[in-house]
Amino acid sequence: KKYEANEKAMRIIADHITAAAFILGDERNIRPSNIGQGYVLRRLIRRTVRYGRLLGIYKNFTVHVAKVILPIYQDYQELQRNHKFIFENLEEEEKKFRETLEKGLKKFNEICRDKIITGKEAFLLFQSYGFPIEMTEELAEEKGVKVDLEEYNNEFKRHQDLSRTASAG
Repeated sequence: KKYEANEKAMRIIADHITAAAFILGDERNIRPSNIGQGYVLRRLIRRTVRYGRLLGIYKNFTVHVAKVILPIYQDYQELQRNHKFIFENLEEEEKKFRETLEKGLKKFNEICRDKIITGKEAFLLFQSYGFPIEMTEELAEEKGVKVDLEEYNNEFKRHQDLSRTASAG
């Protein structure tokens, strides 16, 4: 791919994989998850995968990018020490997200036929297809569609309340 025509996607991929490698390389063994630092990490990796797809990359590639990036930061010994952990988690998260990405994009395209994505629909994309709200917003903006964030936030809060109630027994 030519850099000039794909600068935004390529910068996002490089920057996000660099950030993900530093988070994964940390001695605390942070993994992609649904909470805290793990959630930020998951969002970085998933946004990378989405932009790779926009470039026509349909196979796992994040580890290959990380293998090019890590030597640039040789002064950061934790990256070198934890490179296996970094590569394993990038590969695993990318694989998991790719499994739902195609279905999620298909569902997104069905949903966004109107000029607004309801909060319930946005929450469905999050819960069922692993689309962080930021990704749904980004996709919607590209199509000139609005997302009802207030309703999404209400749905998210309702889901959290139900989860807390279930956890409490």
